[in-house]
Amino acid sequence: MRGFWKEVAKITQAVWYADQQACVFCGGEHGAVCQTCTADYLHPELGRCKSCGKLILSEKIHCLDCEAGKGPKYLDQVTAWGHYSGGLKDFIQKVKFKAHPRSIMKLARPFSDWAISQLPAVDGILAVPMHATRLAERGFNQAEVLASALHWELGLPILRGVERIELTSSQVSLSRQERLHNLKGAFAVMQPENIKGRRVWLVDDVTTTGATLEAVAEVLHGSGILAIYGLCLAAGLEKKLVPLRD
Repeated sequence: MRGFWKEVAKITQAVWYADQQACVFCGGEHGAVCQTCTADYLHPELGRCKSCGKLILSEKIHCLDCEAGKGPKYLDQVTAWGHYSGGLKDFIQKVKFKAHPRSIMKLARPFSDWAISQLPAVDGILAVPMHATRLAERGFNQAEVLASALHWELGLPILRGVERIELTSSQVSLSRQERLHNLKGAFAVMQPENIKGRRVWLVDDVTTTGATLEAVAEVLHGSGILAIYGLCLAAGLEKKLVPLRD
């Protein structure tokens, strides 16, 4: 029997190793994210707007919108791992709409490495909450799964205390101001003692206009929190940049 379990362990390790070597975006056997997909979707050569997280020219600090005062006001910094396009976009949509939350664990290590290289140290991780109705429909909150992956890799505690109390309409076709208006009153702090005096990473899968992160950060701002850093898998691209390959 002992020999049997040794063989099982060997097979498990072999499967795990093979899985770790396959690129999660293209399936190529060159690490969790291969060099081609890193270049095509993560764009390490580009900077991230410190205010909203959009991909920008590396020598800049803020995108044009944020320079004009149109960006988030309650976030200390926002960063995104890559551009919401191509393989990264397909991956995120597969996780959300085809019920593959466990796939996020395949990105846990490289995404965690990115996070600690871009953001200050914090006291814990806070996931953007999902309304109970939407949660019941989907069965999971992808932001919470992402927070769990970061917790697994970095040992940071997951903090709770914010809830989504209003079920809002889709924001896909809305401008940033329309999205902010749509989200007004959507979130509330239920347990301020969990976040008072803390610095947190506020985690979501995608940020395009920064409106959702901003809406959550606004309600957190009045609860004694010290700093809020937005962290997402993907973000949009500044319009002035040459379009990237999708």
